[in-house]
Amino acid sequence: MYTIPFLRALVATAAIALVTPAMAAPVSGVLTLGDVAQAPALGAIDLGSPALLLGTASTLYEDDAPLTAGALNLSGTAAADVATLTHGMGLPGDAFDDMDKAAYAYEGAAALATVDVRAGDTLHFDWRLFGQLATGPLPTFDAAWLVIGHDIVRLGDTSGTGTLQGGWLDFGLQHVSHTFTQTGAVRIGVVLTDLNSFDGTSVLAVQNLALTPAVPEPESVALLLAGLGVVACARRRRQDGQ
Repeated sequence: MYTIPFLRALVATAAIALVTPAMAAPVSGVLTLGDVAQAPALGAIDLGSPALLLGTASTLYEDDAPLTAGALNLSGTAAADVATLTHGMGLPGDAFDDMDKAAYAYEGAAALATVDVRAGDTLHFDWRLFGQLATGPLPTFDAAWLVIGHDIVRLGDTSGTGTLQGGWLDFGLQHVSHTFTQTGAVRIGVVLTDLNSFDGTSVLAVQNLALTPAVPEPESVALLLAGLGVVACARRRRQDGQ
């Protein structure tokens, strides 16, 4: 298991996110959109280790009144509107609409990179979602997503029951893994979106992002050992004939 360059580059991008516009250019192979930062804590909540943080807070508007504008923004860069988000990721404009809950994406944040993988490699990471109490006229819930190529996996949202701590609703630590079936370059991204409103900030924390290399199947191992045995026998015969 090894930490993939995607995470190393994302960590290096944290300081850059403080000064880049909502749609940043690729940096060290990473594209960041919206409010993206890296830190070992979210306010008073110790995350235990450095985490990639994606947020939905603006810098100009009171998303979480009575808190002041930008109070919960992570990086100084506002959340990206959904058109910027989907266009920057090369996805359809409705890619992050959640039709199961009649919810439409308004804005969000994302980080993605292209990674070379082999069939059988497994991507895995921990993620944790935090949300604020609803403050607007519409039910406020935000959703987290994993993007692999053109496939979009919905990780979860803030519509459930969270534990209040440090001023945030904590929806608990989760783990996800994905095993690749093809070899080649693939886009991997994590996304957080505001659904049905711009109100109510959420934060997605991603940690321990790593790639476990594929291991040979038992049949392949047996064939490999058999092949090595044939080579060894051939070498012994050549030595005996000398």
